[in-house]
Amino acid sequence: MLDTLIFDSWKGLIRPFLMCLLAYPFLIFILRIFGKRTLTQINLFDFIITVTYGATLSSILTNNKVSFAEGAVILLMLTVLQFIVSQSSVHSKTFADFMKASPSFLYRDGQFFEKSMQHHRIRMEDLKAVVRKQGMSSFEQVEAIVLEGDGTLSVIQKEAGSSNDVLSGVE
Repeated sequence: MLDTLIFDSWKGLIRPFLMCLLAYPFLIFILRIFGKRTLTQINLFDFIITVTYGATLSSILTNNKVSFAEGAVILLMLTVLQFIVSQSSVHSKTFADFMKASPSFLYRDGQFFEKSMQHHRIRMEDLKAVVRKQGMSSFEQVEAIVLEGDGTLSVIQKEAGSSNDVLSGVE
């Protein structure tokens, strides 16, 4: 048993080698055809598709029961569905709003939005850390902290006498 743990036979290496030669270029090809938007991680759906690409590619390469043709159909269908969702998001504001989480205020003008922090499971320590990472020493220097639709935290620094139009559209 230990003698086959690392290397069993050359025959066992041929399938994964050939599948890599077929599946990886195929995935790159279909992603290039459907454009850059296919791999961006803008919302939860995009993240799920990206993880699913990896899981499907892994199955094609390692599972003897999955043929290249079956894997190629899965990769192609995932890409087509992603394309349809992204196109629908561009052409329909209602659909885009449904698919993409909207940003939320966690802090603005000296006030913490505790209900929003609890809802999104954001702790005060998380806000302090993000403010420190921006090189600020206190919340007095902060106009707002926004939880973006992609899950990142944005800190908007106070500026003397200016209105900040990047805050429009935030709940």
